[in-house]
Amino acid sequence: MQISFKKKEKSMKRKLFVYMFFLVIAITVTLLMGLFLFGRLGTTEQDFHKNLSIQSEYFTNNMESYWDDLASMNIALGETMQNTLETSLEKQGLTFSQLQDNPNALYALENDLIQPLSQFLERANCSGAYIQLDTTINSTLENANNQRSGIYLQKNSMSVSKEDLILYRGIANIGKKHGIMPHRKWRQEFDITLVPDYEELKTGDFDYSLSDIIQLPHTEERIALLRVPVVGKDGTFYGLCGFEISQSWFKFTHTQPSSLNHLTCLLVPEDEKILTKEGFSTGSRNGFYYLPKGSLEVKQMSNGLLKIIGQDRSYIGFKSRVPISKNQTYSTFVMILDSDYNRAIAKSNVELFFFTFILLLFVLLGCSYFSQRYLTPILQGLEQLRKDKKNQTRYSVQEIDDLLDFLSDQDYEVENKMLSLELEMQENRKKLEQIENEHELIQREYDKARVEVERLAKKREADVDEEEYKRFLECLATLTRKEKEILNLYVKGYSSKDILETLNITDNTLKYHNRNIYSKLGVKSRKQLLMYMTLLNNKRS
Repeated sequence: MQISFKKKEKSMKRKLFVYMFFLVIAITVTLLMGLFLFGRLGTTEQDFHKNLSIQSEYFTNNMESYWDDLASMNIALGETMQNTLETSLEKQGLTFSQLQDNPNALYALENDLIQPLSQFLERANCSGAYIQLDTTINSTLENANNQRSGIYLQKNSMSVSKEDLILYRGIANIGKKHGIMPHRKWRQEFDITLVPDYEELKTGDFDYSLSDIIQLPHTEERIALLRVPVVGKDGTFYGLCGFEISQSWFKFTHTQPSSLNHLTCLLVPEDEKILTKEGFSTGSRNGFYYLPKGSLEVKQMSNGLLKIIGQDRSYIGFKSRVPISKNQTYSTFVMILDSDYNRAIAKSNVELFFFTFILLLFVLLGCSYFSQRYLTPILQGLEQLRKDKKNQTRYSVQEIDDLLDFLSDQDYEVENKMLSLELEMQENRKKLEQIENEHELIQREYDKARVEVERLAKKREADVDEEEYKRFLECLATLTRKEKEILNLYVKGYSSKDILETLNITDNTLKYHNRNIYSKLGVKSRKQLLMYMTLLNNKRS
């Protein structure tokens, strides 16, 4: 017997390759989904969202803590300045109003105030400290209404030592006496035109507040003043005191620990129109940042981030709010350049593409190698078997060896079965010939009978009365359903007894229906009835 190995729709090698390919893909996808669900895998967009969210929370908390601490110290400074001022005036036997145009009294007062003021400045995380007195040393000058005496100390560096303090406003000799040298833009008195709300502040009806950003006269430094009123026990307004926060100080002391490139952090007043020049800015410790110019437009993005649009650049980030005082709320912005964000996402997509490509290439090569290594001996054995199935060579593949043993055992049985089938086929051929002969004989007899039937039908048709037969045909439609059923049974050759059993009716009922059939059809006997029905059926056929 010849065994033929025909090529199937898909070869074993291709099937195994496909199965292995999808198995590896399924395992890889499952692994990636598991890593994603457990937070070990995420998109660049999600990473930016997470990092910016954490950075925003950190910066906002840092600002809340910073302003709370500085405000507490500012209130303590105001109480200390009040007590020191009243003690100095009492020691001189003067009232506050008597300081006007009294250089000696102001000298003694500032000499008492400079030491505690410098001590507060050394402890505070700010760039300067001041006390502005609501009096002037010379009221006869032309612009005396805008001049106020006091002391304004600044830090010359990020250090907190006394040697790094400089005197920006105040009596120069007092500063030198305490080891504090005058600023290169030193003036003796304050110019209150830099404080537009000074007259409102004189009411003293607030705990503390932060001024707008102002430009220090004759410098390029932008600062804001944290202010608290100094009010006497009798309600006399002595002036203002507080701390200076400069942009340069804020920038270097509030740099953020972050791995984000060009991180920009803003602290600006909460307003419909957000102006960067009205607030402070800082960046990350590991690089510089780009400060947006002009007003900012904020748009909500679909992923929860904000798009912050400046006049020159666009950013991606978060916005939060920080209460500075009871009536002041500032906004914090933590953001990165939109171009950096898009560049990182594009880079991530390219890396993901190459990673996927390399992974698929590895999967394809791996599946091809292992499927070929696994199937090669099987295919070689099958090919050898196809060429010579009687080959007794043993292969290293158990399935091939078992197949050879099985085929060898089946050969004998197959040959016996084939012989039995051959004998059976010969016997069936003889029977078939006999049946064909019998069929031919029957066909001849049938043809003779059919000719005889046609002859008898023509003879009977000649014996039939045409008028009675025509009446018979017309009255067939008058029979009831039961009468037609009985008539059809008679035509089929049923006897009266058979009809009684088939229809389960009585003999009288059958006789009743027979009378009706004969009467309606105009026949006198069953023979005449069957003759007419036979004639009718012959014409129909």
